[in-house]
Parts: sequence; structure tokens; C-alpha cells
Amino acid sequence: MDIQSYTLEDLESHLSLSTANSNAVWPLSPLRVSSYVNNPRAEKTDCVLFELRMEEKLVAYRTLLPDCYFDLDGKPHPFAWLSGNWVDPSFRRQGLSTKLLQQAEAHWEGRLMYTNYAPASKAVYDRTGQFPLLTRREGRRFYLRAANEELLGERLGSKKLLRTGDQLINTLRKSRLQKFPHVDPDQCKVELLTGLDTRLALRISQWQEQSLFRRGETEFSWVLNNPWVTSKKVAPLNYHFSYGSDRFENILVKFSLPDQSIGLAWLVLHNQSLSIPYLFVENEEIYPFMATEVIHRMVTQGCSYATVRSPLLVQYLMKHQNVFLTTRNLPQQIFAHKLISAQIPQNKTIHDGDGDVVFTG
Repeated sequence: MDIQSYTLEDLESHLSLSTANSNAVWPLSPLRVSSYVNNPRAEKTDCVLFELRMEEKLVAYRTLLPDCYFDLDGKPHPFAWLSGNWVDPSFRRQGLSTKLLQQAEAHWEGRLMYTNYAPASKAVYDRTGQFPLLTRREGRRFYLRAANEELLGERLGSKKLLRTGDQLINTLRKSRLQKFPHVDPDQCKVELLTGLDTRLALRISQWQEQSLFRRGETEFSWVLNNPWVTSKKVAPLNYHFSYGSDRFENILVKFSLPDQSIGLAWLVLHNQSLSIPYLFVENEEIYPFMATEVIHRMVTQGCSYATVRSPLLVQYLMKHQNVFLTTRNLPQQIFAHKLISAQIPQNKTIHDGDGDVVFTG
């Protein structure tokens, strides 16, 4: 058994050699490599990949995403998100994930967090007893269209039947959804942006002063320019996470009231889902217009469901509850290693997209 660690400095050269074989396992897709290398919060010496090999065969790996949180004095503290974990099915239940996690703990001296976890990965973290809950954010998933084939097809194995049911329900609802109104431009101006203007960038910096992770214009540009998923045609890879999609799009929507107050909603469309990794408002009166725009965007883009954890936006979406098929609770939890959890400020703002969530929607 051989475990090797790789820093950002040697990541590209290592992967270009190790994946030269077309059948080789890719621990990071080319899209993620580009994102990792361009991470403005990472150092070249940061360990971001741990590989475990047996007789030179890659049988397990763990990836990490460097980031930083900010204390009450505004001082940044580097840490890494536990971002990807895979073990060859033939070698599972042998403690390999735990061995890789232990290596990551040692290299990062316990400066680790995780969210957006797979159940199998969380089970590994739970067994260590080293990751207490840092925060739980309540939220809801709003179902606009039937999507049982996507959500239940793999589990139930009845894709054709589920697809037929989805088509019937959605056909019956089509005319009703098409009647959903636009935002009245006399009450609130809605604009699609190609980037952040100077005023928005400055306001986001000010809003983020109360945020735990304080991602601003630099980090947002990094994410927008280095997505982990693409709808462009890509070569098939022996890779175990999302990288190719029928649809993947980042949409920035600016809201302006007559009194000149503004808001921003960052929307991510990924296949049939919509998420809102970041939103900011100067005036709470923007929220009802934001809720209307979210639903209208779901209707026009053919989205089946949206996930939202902003309390006020959830409140205003619930005012349109009769538009949705159903809604359900869907909280987000963030866990931090014991060695840093007591040092992390409480009651700081956390956004849906914090962690690596913003890269995939």
C-alpha cells in the first residue's frame, strides 16, 4: 500500500502523466484541475490530492479545496474543504477512506471542514468523532414540475414508467405555469448581467464583511471562469463526479427598485434543478420580486425544482405555494474539525454556495 500527496504546484504534471492511459482513473477532471490551479485562496504548497495505490494501481483518492474563514477581527484563517472521496468498489470496507482522511488531517493539521456530503463519506467522518456540527441552515426544495425519473429512477429501476408519469403531470400543468406573471418593470427593474459592475462589486464586499467566508469579486470571478461542470461536449473520462451535463449555466440577475436600492441573485441551472448560491439585497422589498423572478426563471427554463435556504426568500416563495407541486425541508449542514471548530466565530452569515457547492449547483 502506497499513499502519495500532491500539491497544487505539482498537480498538473502529475495528472498529465498518471492519466496518459485512456482507461486510467481521473481523481480530478481537467475542469477541476483548472479551478484548483487558479484558486485565489490557495498556496502552491497546499496539498489538494491524496492517492492510495496497491501494486501501482490507483484504488482510492481524496481531494481537497483550499479556502479560508475570517475571525471576528477580520483575519483570514486558511483551511480546506473535504471535496471528493472515492474507493474502487473491489477495495471498499477495508478502511482506505479513513487512511486517506488521516493523511489529510495530518497535512492540514486538522484545518478541515465539509458540507454537501454523500452519505457514505459522512459515515467515514462520523466514525472518527473528529467533526462536530458547526452549523445547520434550514431550507426548502420547491418542486415546480414532476421529476420522478431523475430523482427516483436509479433507486426504483422503473425509469420508463416514471418518465411517462412525469410527462403526463407536466403536460397537465403546462398551461397554468405559462400564465405565471413577469416582474412588473415599473416596480422593479430586472437585468441579466455578464459580470459585476463597480457598484455591485463594492456592495458585495461590504455585505460580505459579516460573512464567515467573505467571498467577493475575486472569488466570484474565479468560480464563474472555472466551473466544474460544462454543457459543452467533452471527451468521456473514467471520472466519478459530475463534469458533463445537458445543461449547466450561471446566471447573475440584478434587481433595482425605483428608490435606487439594488439586489443580486446568482442562479445556477444544472439539468432540471435551480439553486441560488449567493444573493444580496439592500432593501427587503426586493425579496418578493426576487421570488417572482425565480419562479418565472424556473418556468421558462423548464426547471423541475429549486433549492433555497435564504429565510426571507423562502418566505416569499411560500406565498406562491399553490404554484408548486409540493415543497419539503432540505437543510444544509457544515461540519468542522475539532481542532478548529471552537475558533470559528458563531452567528456569521453563511451562503448556500459556500464550500464547493457553487461549482456544481
